[in-house]
Amino acid sequence: MGRLRLILRLAARDLRRRRAETVLLLLAFTAATTTLTLGLALQGVTSRPYERTRAATNGPDGVVRLNAARPSHMLTHDDLGILTAVAKRPGVVARSGPYPSTWGVVRAHGHATGAQVEGRDPQHAAVDQPKLTTGRWVSRDESVVMEAGLADALGVRVGDQVTVSGRPFTVSGLAVTAAIAPYPAACLATCEPEADKPERDNSGLIWATRADTRALATATNPLYYVMNLKLAHPDSADTFGDKVASEQSFRAPAVASVDTWLNVRHRDARTTDTVRMDLLVAGWLLGMLAIASVAVLVGGRMADQTRRVGLLKAVGGTPALVAAVLLAEYLVIAVAAAAAGTGALVAPS
Repeated sequence: MGRLRLILRLAARDLRRRRAETVLLLLAFTAATTTLTLGLALQGVTSRPYERTRAATNGPDGVVRLNAARPSHMLTHDDLGILTAVAKRPGVVARSGPYPSTWGVVRAHGHATGAQVEGRDPQHAAVDQPKLTTGRWVSRDESVVMEAGLADALGVRVGDQVTVSGRPFTVSGLAVTAAIAPYPAACLATCEPEADKPERDNSGLIWATRADTRALATATNPLYYVMNLKLAHPDSADTFGDKVASEQSFRAPAVASVDTWLNVRHRDARTTDTVRMDLLVAGWLLGMLAIASVAVLVGGRMADQTRRVGLLKAVGGTPALVAAVLLAEYLVIAVAAAAAGTGALVAPS
C-alpha cells in the first residue's frame, strides 16, 4: 500500500469515527472563512461608493436650486433667467435642466416620509442621468421612479402603488443618483426643514414627469427648479458655488444656491460609514468567535488522538507518518470549509 494512500485512508477513517466533531469543526472553519471572504469582498463594495455612483450616472459637479426669495412669490419664466446666467458662467462645460421640482409626502405599505419630486424627461440627460437598478425610466404620467434608498426604507418594489401628496402613482423603476445624498439625507443641503413640516428632516427623492410634478405643486409646497452642471475643474466646485451666492442681489424675487458634489459626497459618506462600521464590528466579533471555536475543537481532538498516536507508533509508524495523517484530516476539513465560505464572493458580483 502506498504511503499517500495509507495516510488518506487513516485520515478518512478517523473523520468517519468522529462525525459530530468533524461537522462542528467544519462549521467553525466555514464561519472563519466566510468572515474573511466577506471582509475582502465588502472592501470593494463599500470603498468609494459615491465615486462609483458618480461615474455610472455622469454625476454633476454642482446642483443649482432656484427658490423664491419670498413665500408669497411664485416663480415665473423670467426668474429662470437666473439659472441661464449661472449656466453661462466661465468654467461651466455642460448642463441639464432646469427641472421643475416640488415637495410631497410619499405613502406606501403603511409608511410615510417626505420626498422631493423632480420632473424629468423620457430622454437621457447629458448630466446626471440616474442609474436604474431595476425597472424603467420615467416615460409616462402617473408613474414615478424612486431613489433606491427611499424605496428600501418604504419596502417598495417595481409595480407597487404609492401615493404622493394624496395622488396615486405606479412605481416604474428604482434608481441611484450622485446629485443628492441617499435617503434619509436628501434634504440636508437642498432645503431648510421647517417647524411645521417635520417630514423634511428625513427625506428622499423621486422622479416623475414634468406634468405630474407641476400638478403636485401647491401654495404650501410651490415649484422650485434644479439644474445640474459640469465644470471644467470639478475640484473648484465649492469656489464656484460661493461666487454664485455672493453675486446675487438680495432684492431679487428668486435666489439660486449651489450644492456641490463635494458636499454630497461628504453627506453620502456619513450614511455609508455607519453601515461600514456596523459590518466591521460584526465581522470582528464573528471572526473571534470562529477562532475560539476552532481552538477548542482542535484542542479536544488532539487530546483524543493520544491513544491513536500510540497505536500507530506501536505498528511501526514514524513521527512523520503520524503528523501527515493529522495534517490530512484538517486539510480535508479546511478545503471543504474554504469551498463553502468563498461562496460569499458571489454576493457582490
